[in-house]
Amino acid sequence: MKNLHNLFICLTTLSSSYALASDNGKPADLSFSGNVSLASEYRWRGQTQTKNDPALQGNFLLNHASGVYFSIFASNVDFGDEAHLELDPQIGYTAPIALGSIHPAVDLGMLRYNYIGNSDLNYNEYYFKMIFNALLHQNDSFTPSISYTYNYGGKAASDSIGKDISNWYFNVLYATPIAQTNFGTNVSLGYSKANQDIYGSEAKDHFFDWKIGATYRYNPMGINAELAAFGSNLKTKDFTSQNKKGVKTEAVFTLTKSF
Repeated sequence: MKNLHNLFICLTTLSSSYALASDNGKPADLSFSGNVSLASEYRWRGQTQTKNDPALQGNFLLNHASGVYFSIFASNVDFGDEAHLELDPQIGYTAPIALGSIHPAVDLGMLRYNYIGNSDLNYNEYYFKMIFNALLHQNDSFTPSISYTYNYGGKAASDSIGKDISNWYFNVLYATPIAQTNFGTNVSLGYSKANQDIYGSEAKDHFFDWKIGATYRYNPMGINAELAAFGSNLKTKDFTSQNKKGVKTEAVFTLTKSF
């Protein structure tokens, strides 16, 4: 599972794009960009999606000048069942707004968590974000976001609980370069709130997750490297050692090539 527009939970950026040419040689209203990534683990909201194993991932974005965009995220997954591939389509709209002297962008849309091999896990999620660039200094960004689903975990979770599960997710993300270098940092804090006690070994209806990361951009090859710590405060008293490791704070290393 994944909040797609912040790629791979490692929060890599879509930094380059190809403009599609029109017949008269002028740039068309559509542009395409994307990246591929190799990560030591796939973490989503503090939880492993690959049983702590590596993940090969891709994200592809088709953007229109109007602000409408379509993207798709792909990654291998391992939940101990038939699901082996996550393939998440997403459609959204982004536009700048004015808040006095501050000019953030709003981003809203819907994504579909789609698991090849076990469609009972599939469900939709709706999101709203505000993106503040150059908030504290040049080239930094601050992104608060809210996501909601009325069917968390899909049919599999609904059948297990006996009713549909709704879930809210709140997140704040801050990213900034370090001085005039190719290094950067990013931090995020998330909060999940469900209408049922579904989280952790001592089931609660809420939990926190976090991330602290350091990045380096190698410009000659267009490669971004990130080392980040992901974790959560989920209770793990009766979990197996592998399941405990899957939600406790762990380091994840990611290499991403943008195009």
